[in-house]
Amino acid sequence: MLVAAALVGPVALMPEISSAEGLLDFFFGGGQKQQSQTSPFGNIFNSNPQSPPPRPVVVSAGPAFCVRSCDGKYFPLMRGATSPAQLCQAFCPASPTKVFFGSNIDGAYAVTGERYADSENAFAYRKALRADCTCNGHNPAGLAPIDLAMDGSLRSGDVLATADGHVAYSGIRVGNDHNPDFTPVATSPGRTPEVRAR
Repeated sequence: MLVAAALVGPVALMPEISSAEGLLDFFFGGGQKQQSQTSPFGNIFNSNPQSPPPRPVVVSAGPAFCVRSCDGKYFPLMRGATSPAQLCQAFCPASPTKVFFGSNIDGAYAVTGERYADSENAFAYRKALRADCTCNGHNPAGLAPIDLAMDGSLRSGDVLATADGHVAYSGIRVGNDHNPDFTPVATSPGRTPEVRAR
């Protein structure tokens, strides 16, 4: 009985210490705090809670979404020679944008740690489109045309319709600025007359 009172007495008189440290740490640890992992039941009796650690910064890997900040409208981005942020801004230069990463938009995070679903205008475009919230400066539904040099989806032999006629992508990027090499379809090698006519 006397031993139990000797053990329980100091613990009852000093609840702050007993709640922050284990009983054995109190008696044998000399008051030194040891770092341990937080359990689901940890710090229930802690009268001095600390704020949780900051959310880790999201690594910009995996699928990416370009989000128009003014209404939350988003679209997936293809990976290519250009960074997702540059490609997002190129498709939507008339409004502020942000890139979110994740396998789906509901669980996607920006590199700052912000979750799309928690952003100010998440899914606002589903309720109403605003005339002043556009990517191309003309209407809420369209995207701005981008420079073909930024298109990471191009593969050698792809044919594109341009204002100057049909051109074929050679698969070669020329120079440090990644300008792709295009050849008019009429003179591009490896095409039969039937393919050129079509």
